[in-house]
Amino acid sequence: MAWEWLSSIKNITEIVSSFGELAKNNRATKDMLIRELKLNIKGFETAQNNKTINYDKLLSLLKNDRIQKARESRFTFATLKKGVIENKHIKDDRNKKYRGKSAEWLFKNIDEKIDDLRNQKQYHSSLENIDKSIIALQFSNLFYKMKLLAEFINS
Repeated sequence: MAWEWLSSIKNITEIVSSFGELAKNNRATKDMLIRELKLNIKGFETAQNNKTINYDKLLSLLKNDRIQKARESRFTFATLKKGVIENKHIKDDRNKKYRGKSAEWLFKNIDEKIDDLRNQKQYHSSLENIDKSIIALQFSNLFYKMKLLAEFINS
């Protein structure tokens, strides 16, 4: 009698298999987020190899689709790296202001900054039409956030 309730559950197999799918999806999401971060950093490297940086082209190399999909699916970014940024993770003084931030915060902030730059480009037709020092600073800040995130995940 104590086990009768168990026989009334018809979709146990589906529930168990959904956990397997969740694990696969989480691993796939983690891999894709890391891949996107790596490619974005390589985008900066590509731009760096030129004598002058075309910010419109650099922006076109930057992707945030995977971050947005992870956010939509309520992915737990702490599965990439638990904890928060501490002094030992910071290699560049300019990143000290991010002490205490999590991987989730950094991913969300990077996502929002890429979208912000796209909005600026759309509004001004080109990032080249905006004061170069302001755009340069925004891209620089974005790069150092990505670098910090990569160093944090790898530590």
